[in-house]
Amino acid sequence: MQDYWNDPPECPEVPECCDQEMTVSENGDCLCETCGQIIERESDIEPMPDNEEPIDFKETETDECPHGKKWGECDACDHASDIAFDAARERRFFSA
Repeated sequence: MQDYWNDPPECPEVPECCDQEMTVSENGDCLCETCGQIIERESDIEPMPDNEEPIDFKETETDECPHGKKWGECDACDHASDIAFDAARERRFFSA
């Protein structure tokens, strides 16, 4: 697997439109002189803040999961929570 995002090219290529290179403005936007199409500069990814508040977990009313086992000892519930955690993590990083 290549981590291309960790090693970006030093000089990014200028996009082409109407078989010509686009003009790049000082703020990074690209403009086609022929048809007037504008490609706006992509914003940089901001790091996640370190001062997030801890999640407040609610106490469950029962000592058993929906499968009739103790919480933390049910493989089906552990698997479902792992999938939910992964989905939340990917939504947080890739929804921007």
